[in-house]
Amino acid sequence: MSNRGDRFEDYVQFVYQTLLGSNGKNISVSRRATVYDNHGNPYSIDVFYEFDVAGVHHRVAIECKNTRRSVERDDAIAFAGKIRDMPSTIGIFISNNGFQPAAKKYLEDHGILHYDGGDLPHFGSVLASMISPIALPGESAVGQPFWTLMQFDQGGTTGVWRLVPHPSNPQRGVFPLFYSRHHAGMLHQLAYCGSPDLCVRGLEQPSLRFLVLCAEDEGRNFAIMRPFENDDGQQMFTFEEWTPRDLAHEYLTDDARAVQAWPSVRRTRRGGGRAP
Repeated sequence: MSNRGDRFEDYVQFVYQTLLGSNGKNISVSRRATVYDNHGNPYSIDVFYEFDVAGVHHRVAIECKNTRRSVERDDAIAFAGKIRDMPSTIGIFISNNGFQPAAKKYLEDHGILHYDGGDLPHFGSVLASMISPIALPGESAVGQPFWTLMQFDQGGTTGVWRLVPHPSNPQRGVFPLFYSRHHAGMLHQLAYCGSPDLCVRGLEQPSLRFLVLCAEDEGRNFAIMRPFENDDGQQMFTFEEWTPRDLAHEYLTDDARAVQAWPSVRRTRRGGGRAP
């Protein structure tokens, strides 16, 4: 049950942290946070974040329940009490197994948003419009600083990022990154014969943040790739491997906050592999 709860909280944090990437500033996200109310009393919050939008500071406290029973009214009363005593804080209650009618009514009466387990995938879809420019960068997007390859269909990107094989383990895909549109286009031509099913897209900072979160969630790394010619005049690419955490700390210019909840970073050894 503990592991189920941890995974559920991880998922909730991932969803909200990703959504925040669209237009929030000064974002702080944490799990199992200790938050103090107006009277100095500490409360434990499952997922807590603060961010600024349009010059206004926002605080959001999220309660996550992954128990076998539906949330009861007493659970709703306890959470509402926490929110009531916290300064300028929005409350969101998420239960993987739903709410009893009395609990749902209490949350609604006190202005607390609530979602059950069945809502979460739907919830992500409903709010996808908030992040579609991030998850689906357009042709005019400029790399900040990277460019990459995405699947292309029916006049637009599909939301699927192209992976390339790892030189030492071809079965293991990594996300390729390039410092210029031209370099990404070179790999598009050399490795995929300019396939119309792929396109080059710039990763602006919100899109890069989103891709870092996706890579961390999938357990995949990145490869910064640069073109060069070998002794035979054949066009090749260097392969410099980065973990999502390392890449975020180095290249997310305005927010180390995207990895703030991760443990201390240990720089991985970067390979000198080459990809044709």
